[in-house]
This record gives sequence, structure tokens and C-alpha cells, in this order.
Amino acid sequence: MFGEFATRRARRHNGVKFTIDLDPRWIKQLIARGDTEEADRYAEHLIDQAAYILSTQSVGILVTTPPLLERIARRDELVELVRKDIKFICWSGAHMDADSRDIFRQEIFPGIPLKGLYGSTTILGMSRERPEERPDGLAVFDPPSPYITFQVVHPETGVDVEFGERGQVVMNHLTKYALMPNNLERDTALKVEPLPGTLGCAVADVGPVTTFDDHAVIEGVY
Repeated sequence: MFGEFATRRARRHNGVKFTIDLDPRWIKQLIARGDTEEADRYAEHLIDQAAYILSTQSVGILVTTPPLLERIARRDELVELVRKDIKFICWSGAHMDADSRDIFRQEIFPGIPLKGLYGSTTILGMSRERPEERPDGLAVFDPPSPYITFQVVHPETGVDVEFGERGQVVMNHLTKYALMPNNLERDTALKVEPLPGTLGCAVADVGPVTTFDDHAVIEGVY
């Protein structure tokens, strides 16, 4: 679904989508069994693919995950390529804390807009990062209300938490294509007041839960 979104976005800009071959399930298996050396080699293999594209093609938009963006930032030659050619960086698929976001924006890729997307395949949609800045530097995500709405609940009781408190994210989807109410996500977040005229709430500081259905949650690179 996200790949199709990226394809259509490229077409709207009269461009072409370039991709790398990524199997997030494999790197999560490596991390789960403690094979950090092989996981590191695989992650570097992904960056090698990105490096080839960045160095041989005219790329204006970079869509990546925070762990892979961090690895791009470790290579000076790639930092220079991104600074020279990239006009917009879109991140999603994994957690990015406020400190990392600030370092990317202010020190590593200054002047390049860095915006996040938050969504779920199970809920069939995504939300964009709110343009306004929070004092703490956290990205806030507003759902495309009224079609998709967020709740943030206490993970044990299922009761809505107060604004500013952390809980587990619940998504609701209501369109002519699907009805998916009360979908408990594998994410925790801070509950943020919604924009005027929207349903539910917004979320900030999204991160994975430690366990889901009695299984450990491994974020990996996606």
C-alpha cells in the first residue's frame, strides 16, 4: 500500500520512484536471535543500494525510515549528496525521538524539510505530521478525520487516557471501502488535542509497545 502511495506521489511530480530491496522480516529475525553483526551487515547492504541510486540518479524526494536515515547520515559522501540534491525528506515506519529529529533538521540536513507520516497497514491509511511545532520538538500526527480517527487508551483497562498522557493507540476506519473499528495498534503515543472540527485525537511521540499478543515487538529498520 505504501509503495503504491509513493508511486503515485512520484507521478504527481512528473518523476519516477526508485526503490531498494528491503525485507524487514529478515532483519527482525536476525535481531531476535541476537545476530547483531549480520543485522548490521544487512542494514549496510540496504544503504549501499540507496547510495547507488543517490549517486547515479536525479533524486529530489527521499522516503526512508529513521534507522536507515541514521545510517545514511554516517556516510559523509551520502550526507553531501542529500544536501546537494534532496529537496524533501519523508520519514515513516519506525520511531523518531525529538532529539534525533532536531539533529537531522538542524545539524545534518539543515534547510531540508523533514516531515513524518504515521499509519498502519491494518487501518488502510496514514496521517501527516502537523506543520506547527510543539515546544518539546515532538512530531504531532493528525488523522484524516472523519474517515480515520485515533484514540489513546490505557493498555490494561482500555479506558481513554487524558490529553498529555501516554497510552496505546487505537485506530478506527470508516469509509465506503471498509469498516474497521477499535483496531488496537502495536504503538504507544502521547494523546494530543485534535485540530478544530476533527474527531478523536492527535498523537505524538509514537513508539512501539514492548510486547503484542505475548510476542516481543522488534522495530528493526521498518
